[in-house]
Amino acid sequence: MSSSSLRKKKLGTRIKPFQMNENIPIHPHVIGLTGGIASGKSSIAKRLENLGAGIVDCDALGHRAYLPGTKCFEDVLQAFGDEIKDANGTINRKALGSIVFSNRDALNKLNSIVWPQIAELAKAEIKKLRTEGKDIVVLDAAVLLEANWNKFCQEVWVAIIPPEEAVKRLMDRNGLDPDAAWKRVKVQFSNQERVKVADIVFSTLWEPEFTQKQVMKAWDEVEKVLKSSSL
Repeated sequence: MSSSSLRKKKLGTRIKPFQMNENIPIHPHVIGLTGGIASGKSSIAKRLENLGAGIVDCDALGHRAYLPGTKCFEDVLQAFGDEIKDANGTINRKALGSIVFSNRDALNKLNSIVWPQIAELAKAEIKKLRTEGKDIVVLDAAVLLEANWNKFCQEVWVAIIPPEEAVKRLMDRNGLDPDAAWKRVKVQFSNQERVKVADIVFSTLWEPEFTQKQVMKAWDEVEKVLKSSSL
């Protein structure tokens, strides 16, 4: 078997022994799901939701954090000025993105404002899903590692695709030109940095049926952990 075939076969399986995070409650079992832009991470989250996992969508929480009247809204306006405001008084995230994706200092400033607010919203969502009886909760977050939110998780699952494929998907999906797409890809953690801390790795590079097989393998892995912890 070639090395590439072996790597493909390992997708969806545990690549290092499970180690419990003793700093968070054992229930629910929180999985941090992350991946680069256009990696197919959200489609994996949807498949996990279909299997019964509760989902905390950090991108959606980010939208909530930006709403007028929130502390985050006021702090972002103070940092970046009223020119990022739409006529209806909301933050124009596209205009804000054009500033921060071409300036690392600006991006760091924005993250220092927004990430703590999203983290608080995410922790509240995890508690809510626990009261609803969810045994497995997926923290779906593109910046899980950058923001250090993996400290809220029992394990980290990562979706990866080659950077060239991410650029192609961004151009097709978002209508970006190649330069703009590459800027968005390069400002993130690399696949290697993500895989280094991953417990399980996925790739959506192939047909959807193969993605589903990976998800089912991973689901079996987490069910083994839950079964052993209940003994």
